[in-house]
Amino acid sequence: MKRSGWFALIAIISFSVLIRTLPLYEYTLWGLDFGEYFYYTNQWVQTGGSYLSIDGWGQAYPFFPGMFIIGGSFSMLSGADLFYSTMFVPVLISALSPLFVFLIVNKLMDDWRPAILSSFFFSTLPPVIYGYSQPRPETLGFFFFAFILTLGVTTFRKNKKSLLIMFIVLAAMIITHHMSTYFLLLMLLGGVFVSRLWRSHEWDMDKKRTFLFISFFILTIIYWIFYAEPFGQRRIQGALGLPSFSIILVPLLVLLFIEILVRLRRKYDFKVPVNVHKQNIKSFLVFFSIALLITIPILINVALGTLPVRDIELGAMVLLYLPLVVLALFGLSSRKIIKALNEGPSLIGWFCFIVLSITAGVITQSSSLLPMRHLTFLLFSVALLFGVGLTQFHLMTNPREEAKKTAVLSLVIFIMVGTMIPLAYPSQERAGGFTEGTDWEDVEAGFWLRSTTERKTATDYRMSTAAFSVGNLNLTRRQGDDMYFNPDLSEAVRDLDDHEASYLMWDQEMLKGTVTVQGENPRPFNEELKQNYTENFYRVYLTEECQAYIIG
Repeated sequence: MKRSGWFALIAIISFSVLIRTLPLYEYTLWGLDFGEYFYYTNQWVQTGGSYLSIDGWGQAYPFFPGMFIIGGSFSMLSGADLFYSTMFVPVLISALSPLFVFLIVNKLMDDWRPAILSSFFFSTLPPVIYGYSQPRPETLGFFFFAFILTLGVTTFRKNKKSLLIMFIVLAAMIITHHMSTYFLLLMLLGGVFVSRLWRSHEWDMDKKRTFLFISFFILTIIYWIFYAEPFGQRRIQGALGLPSFSIILVPLLVLLFIEILVRLRRKYDFKVPVNVHKQNIKSFLVFFSIALLITIPILINVALGTLPVRDIELGAMVLLYLPLVVLALFGLSSRKIIKALNEGPSLIGWFCFIVLSITAGVITQSSSLLPMRHLTFLLFSVALLFGVGLTQFHLMTNPREEAKKTAVLSLVIFIMVGTMIPLAYPSQERAGGFTEGTDWEDVEAGFWLRSTTERKTATDYRMSTAAFSVGNLNLTRRQGDDMYFNPDLSEAVRDLDDHEASYLMWDQEMLKGTVTVQGENPRPFNEELKQNYTENFYRVYLTEECQAYIIG
């Protein structure tokens, strides 16, 4: 690789680190759930082991302590403050993930230029920036996920030592994040499915990856049965409505189904009658138009309605991401070259099985297989195809002068930087009323609660995590709508009493958008009710940002 390539890769990684850590400097807590992650990390440091006595949030989190172990260990070994270790370490580690995109595409193409395009595209995607700027188990889990897939593509074939590394990283991922483990297994299965069906003869790597999939799956299920059994039963049953661990049979049935299809395909030599690999500008535009005609109605439907499964309204904000969709569709130009690559069918399988999982989640209305949870993993596959496709599109246009080629790439980079990055951290108004950031005043209020009362305090989801992180308090967020939105004071007080809340606390952000139920849009605190609280109850806490009242 040329010196310019190394410079570009270092710049991409540096940008990834910078853009993802920006909100960590701006807010005291970043991420609606960070307070509970910090709480559990502190428990690990204090007790030296798992903390399974759950009084507050996150019933599943103690069974997946990878993030808590890493953050706590870094603090203990380095002497860094536990709070900052918990907040920064997962984000800084995950910020290296564009490197994995580069390594995979560079191995596929034996060319660093499309690899740079893919890694740069991935590092500028707003959902990736926003999602993995938050210190949470998925942030680390995604890093482990990408690490294993990269080893599987780059070194697994020739270097047997990589197998040991893969199992070590898998163990770290299994104890860190259940959904990242699910997506790894899903994409390994998808890669094997398409690759075997694609080829007329057996490929040695397909056998090895089938072994990997079975081994990884068995280790995951063993962990869920013997350690995280309460989580395993609830999540599996809630995912697809299947009883307990009967879902264990599903991958085995899929492998049997693959074997039957492969034998039939190779015996009768089935072929696709349409040449989807014909590569010229005309064919690209046809596929581009078809994909756009499928995608735009989906965006419009979300803009006018709600996200699938969840009742979250984002409004016209969704349409601002249309340039991202247009850029991603340049990955369609990779159709012809993918056919010639050994790993091409695997990449297609990764993408297709993510789409199948999204479809299954929407059809079954699964709260576990939410489309939002698939997004960053889907974009990982899209980013891999993007660099390959854009390079091929560039070759198809065949500019006569090098300056024209440079102008095309510069324009693409300008579009990415100019239209997508500013959308990574939307304002509360543009994000459907949501805000992930919590300021120091809210955390300070949590300290006050800790020193003042053990009674339950009614707050919203975001502010409650601050109270839980430092106050060691029971769950304060409540689902009662009356205490926040009903202008009738008697109804509001009855709701507070029903939920055993003796205090009510709000801050300025909560007045703009109060989150009472996860998965629903925040609603403004009722102004009339706020006035009633102010006039009829004794205020026990007041800062410029926060207020608290004792009820009764």
